[in-house]
Amino acid sequence: MQSYSAIAKYYDSFTQNDCDYESWSQYLSDVAQAHGVKSVVDVACGTGKMTELLCKRGFDVTGVDGSAQMLAEASSKCKGRFVLQDMTKLTLPHAVDMAVCVNDGVNYLPPKKLAAFFLRVAKNLKCGAPFVFDVSSPYKLKNVVGNNVFFVDDEDVTLLWSNKLYGGHVNMSLTLFERQGQTYVRSDESHTQYLHTVQEVSQALAESGFRLAEVTAEYGKKLRQDSLRITFLAIKEE
Repeated sequence: MQSYSAIAKYYDSFTQNDCDYESWSQYLSDVAQAHGVKSVVDVACGTGKMTELLCKRGFDVTGVDGSAQMLAEASSKCKGRFVLQDMTKLTLPHAVDMAVCVNDGVNYLPPKKLAAFFLRVAKNLKCGAPFVFDVSSPYKLKNVVGNNVFFVDDEDVTLLWSNKLYGGHVNMSLTLFERQGQTYVRSDESHTQYLHTVQEVSQALAESGFRLAEVTAEYGKKLRQDSLRITFLAIKEE
């Protein structure tokens, strides 16, 4: 089954305790205001939580995602434009003032494809535009996510999430049991996330026409060895 199909309508509730979109949006808004941003593309926007918050802050936002089911959830949140598109083939009708990619989108790309993705983003940005994105850190994927099992058990849905670490990537198996009447219907998905170091990301950005301006943890916090999320602020070179 395609990733983020069966779990799309439950995604927000599954992630509500792990993702501080409100504070992340404040960091993004501060960056945007510092660069005179009006238009933003939210790459791998998922259910549109960040798209919605950026729209509320007054930006003209286009959300792009490869899952029709996730975009269906996103379109019910706000009046931003939503486009069904593979993030690695990002193509907008006009260059925008800023690009964002929040909550692990870049982890779905193997290291050898990072530079090509960054180049696609650069082609859709105006010169001098900021690009802000995050990755789950190697520490998180190795020590928190990898070789671990998680579950959510609510009244109408149960999620079993098991992970296996293989060197530079984690294979994730998700099984969803959804109540439908008097029975439960099972759906299965598989995901792969890749480990990316700061050095690898920095090199790929440089190869793609970006200048790395700032590296933090969790959108503006001090980066530590055990930080779970690494945030990159890059600027498209003139």
